[in-house]
Amino acid sequence: MACHSAERKMIGPTYKAIAERHGKDESAIKLLSEKIVKGGGGNWGQLPMPPQPGVSPEEAEALAKWILSHE
Repeated sequence: MACHSAERKMIGPTYKAIAERHGKDESAIKLLSEKIVKGGGGNWGQLPMPPQPGVSPEEAEALAKWILSHE
């Protein structure tokens, strides 16, 4: 919650922007789940998203589904 918000851009994109970009993509849940756990960068600017290794794959999938629900 320190880097993302539902509708206000913070360090990273809003959940709404993520949902708008990936909402129609059938592979979005897998893609976002992996990004949550492993981190990533280059999709929304220069600042990379740090990995979250304490988040299980199941938790990451639930988070990805929740993020995509903000469309």
